[in-house]
Amino acid sequence: MKLQAPQHIAIILLGGLGTRFASRLPKQFALVGEKPLMCYALKAVNDSPDIDDVIVVTASDYGKATQEMISDFRFRKVSAVIDGGKEREDSVWNALCYLDERGIENQDIVMICDGDRPNLTPDLIKANLDTAIHYGAAVTAIPSTDSVIYSEDGQKAGEYLPRKLIYLAQTPQTFQFDLIFKAHQKARKHPKLIFTDDASIACYAKRKPQIVLGSTANIKITTKQDVALFLVGKKK
Repeated sequence: MKLQAPQHIAIILLGGLGTRFASRLPKQFALVGEKPLMCYALKAVNDSPDIDDVIVVTASDYGKATQEMISDFRFRKVSAVIDGGKEREDSVWNALCYLDERGIENQDIVMICDGDRPNLTPDLIKANLDTAIHYGAAVTAIPSTDSVIYSEDGQKAGEYLPRKLIYLAQTPQTFQFDLIFKAHQKARKHPKLIFTDDASIACYAKRKPQIVLGSTANIKITTKQDVALFLVGKKK
């Protein structure tokens, strides 16, 4: 009997309120170039031949507005818009639980991506999926080009960390479903621990992701200055 190929599901995180962006609405609705910020990442996964399904996680007060935006831009691969949580890891957990209840297979692949990364490319999507299929877990990252200082008080320079060993994590971060679901379950038993992303949660569960080389162009829009950098990059 022929085994069914694993599904590739993208989880797009739009749950933040973007307070550092300093706008009336969450930054995902801000017009960046010709369209709202959220539409760049959504278009990338919607158009990717390697993605089968898209789950969008958004702040509970903006679910309807997000659904309307998805409908207006005809992102047909989006099968669900669900409420996020207080923190990023809560939003991802909500999406994972939704998929678990829906009957996802353990070996299906979930690609988790910030919705405010407008330069998500087909090659990066495919590299993440291929790596997760082969190794179980993948994290997009770039080598640090600057010296890295450790400071205990945030004022005085302490130890310099070896730059050749330092990578800067980005998204997408991609996993076999059972691996990342169990890692989140383990992390949630220790609510005082702080995790910055899903790769750090996988590491906590002793499942170290394989690095997929990202790009400095794969920027995260946090402030309006980031928008200016993105738009300049598009003109080049």
